[in-house]
Amino acid sequence: MSIKTIVLASNNAGKINEIKLLLSPFGVEIKSLKDLGLGDPIENGKDFIENSLIKAEYAFEKTGLPSLADDSGFCIDSLNNFPGLFSSRFGSACRKLQNDLLGQNIDIKTSFYGEDSPCFKIINNMIGEDKKAHFTTCISFVYKNDDEIKKEVFEGIVKGDFIYPPRGKEGFGYDPCFMPNGYDKTFAEMGMEAKNKISHRSIALAKFVEYFKKIK
Repeated sequence: MSIKTIVLASNNAGKINEIKLLLSPFGVEIKSLKDLGLGDPIENGKDFIENSLIKAEYAFEKTGLPSLADDSGFCIDSLNNFPGLFSSRFGSACRKLQNDLLGQNIDIKTSFYGEDSPCFKIINNMIGEDKKAHFTTCISFVYKNDDEIKKEVFEGIVKGDFIYPPRGKEGFGYDPCFMPNGYDKTFAEMGMEAKNKISHRSIALAKFVEYFKKIK
């Protein structure tokens, strides 16, 4: 079979750019949900696998095109993997709380995950001496082969430590507060190229790529 276009079931600019970069060698056009005028589905799965499948199945049902989706989370080991599935929503809730307290518009003079991030401050106050953390990504790929709908899932995990105060300006999300094992820089200090060689998403995507080579 020949796959020329893949729908990436996301409207997250950082995630879209990261995946586009990782898949650029394969000459496949990547379309985001925004490109196709689609919103986000409701993510009500009980784990990363279920949420990634919900998004990939949604994009496939809406477009009929091969669809790729990931669900990722930042997990603190000592906090029973919190914020985990709620990583994005927790960050958004913290930003809204900060803006409400300061009387600011959500887009003015406030930081989602920067040095003044209430999200990072709250997490830091919750953690004791055990700073162990990890990022998890589950990538789901849904496509049609002849008359059969195929669903595949690929997982990537990278372990490290929670770092506070946050460091670095690159990356997105929780990158400024995560230092992978064996490194002295956070994901946000490494830059995208270096991060993409070891990140949870690149591990999962490498597994997807090996699979994709076989079916393309």
